[in-house]
Amino acid sequence: MNVFVESKPNCIATLRVELEPERVEREWQTVARQFQKMARIPGYRPGKAPQALVDRKFSADIREELTNKLLREAMNEAIEEKKIRVITVSKVDEVEIAPDKSMRFTATLVTSPDFELPDYSNIELEIAKRPVTDEAVEETLKSIAEQHAEFQTVEGRALEMGDFAILTYAGSLDGKPLAEAVEKCPPLLAGKPNWWIRLAADTLVPGFSEALVGMNVGDTREFTLDIPSDFPFAALAGKQLAYTATLHEIRIRQLPEINDELANKLDAGKTIAEVREHLRGELTKYAENEFENAKRNGAVQKLLASVTCELPTHLINNEMSGILREIVQENQGRGVSDEEIKAHEDQIMGAAKQGATERVRSTFLLLRVAEKENIQITDQDMVFYVSQLAARYQIPVQKFVKDLQKRNAIGQIREQILVGKALDFIVSNVTVREPAAQPVAAA
Repeated sequence: MNVFVESKPNCIATLRVELEPERVEREWQTVARQFQKMARIPGYRPGKAPQALVDRKFSADIREELTNKLLREAMNEAIEEKKIRVITVSKVDEVEIAPDKSMRFTATLVTSPDFELPDYSNIELEIAKRPVTDEAVEETLKSIAEQHAEFQTVEGRALEMGDFAILTYAGSLDGKPLAEAVEKCPPLLAGKPNWWIRLAADTLVPGFSEALVGMNVGDTREFTLDIPSDFPFAALAGKQLAYTATLHEIRIRQLPEINDELANKLDAGKTIAEVREHLRGELTKYAENEFENAKRNGAVQKLLASVTCELPTHLINNEMSGILREIVQENQGRGVSDEEIKAHEDQIMGAAKQGATERVRSTFLLLRVAEKENIQITDQDMVFYVSQLAARYQIPVQKFVKDLQKRNAIGQIREQILVGKALDFIVSNVTVREPAAQPVAAA
C-alpha cells in the first residue's frame, strides 16, 4: 500500500492511497465467496451456485461491498501509518478500481492542529485567595437587603441624584431621531416611554442624570450633551446629542433594616446572627471555588501562551454558535430586550469568536496532555458524568442516554470527560504563590 499525505491550511490534509492488485484480488475473492454462500439462484441449492455465475449476477454488489471494506481498512491503516490525528473525514472521492485490480482513492481529512506540547510538569502561578472578612459578609448582607427594598413615591420636591425617575425621553442627532440617524443605535440611548432610570453619574451617557436634576413631576426639559470621544458606542463618540425628557414620577428606594425581622424573611426562624454565619460559610465556599477555578484557568492560559497553531474553522464555528446561545440566554435572563441585544451584535459576535477560539485551543491542548499521559476513561467515569448531566437538566438517566445515542453525542461526552481529567492532572502539578505585596507609596 502506498500512502501520500499533503497538508493544507486550516488543518486540512489530503490523503491519497493506492492498494496493490494482489490485495484487491484477494479481498475480491473473499467477498465473492461470501456472496456465493448466501446467493439464492434458481436451479441451485443455497450456496451451491457456481462462483462464476454468482460473480456475473452480483458483480455490482460485490464491487460495492469490496470498495466499502477496503476503504475502511485502508483508511485506518494509512492514518495509523502516517500518525495523523484525525478529527473527521470530510469526504472521500476519486475512488477507482482499475482493470488490473489495483485500487486508489483520495480522502480529505480534518486534522488536529500540530504544535509542540509545552512543559506542564511544574506550573507556577501567583494567585491570592479572597479573604472572607466581616466587611465582605456585611456587604453581601446589604446586597441581599437591597433585593427586599421598597419603592416609595416622592411628592413635594424636585428630582435629585440617587432618585429613581419614571420618565419618557427621546434623543436626536442633527434633528433626526437617534434610532433613524444612527444604525444599530442601542434603544436605551435612543429613548424609551415610561422608563425607570436611577439618577447616577454612569446612567446612559455622561451628563444625562445631571441634566434631569431639579425637574418636577409633569415637567418637560430639553438639553444637549457632548458625548466623549472614548464613548463605548463608537458611532456616537464625539457627537452632540439633543434630548427631550418628561418626568412622570419620582421614587426613592427604602432599604429594610438589617435585623432579626429581615433574617426571618430570608430564612424563617433564623436570627440575623445565624444568617451572618450562614453567609460566611457560603462566601468561604465561593472563595474556595474561585481559587480553584483561578488555578485551572491560570494553568491553561500559561500553557496556551506557548502554543501557536491553526484551528479547524468548523470547530470554531460550532463552538461559537453555542457561546452565542449562552450570551443571548444570559442577557434575556437579565431582562435585556432583543432590540438591545441586536444593537450590540458586533460586540457579541466578537466576544463569541474570541471565546470559541480559546475553548477550542484549550481542548486540543488538554487532549494532547491526555494522550501523552495515557489518561483513560472508565465506565464509572461515564456513569458519574452522565448522571450529573441528567440531574442538571432534570431528565431521567435512561432517557438522557438514549438522547445522547440518537444524537451520536457519546463521543463528545467521552471527550469532555477526558479533557476534565487532563485538566485535573495539570492542576495537580501547579504551585501557587501569594502575589508579592505592593509597596506603599510615600506620602
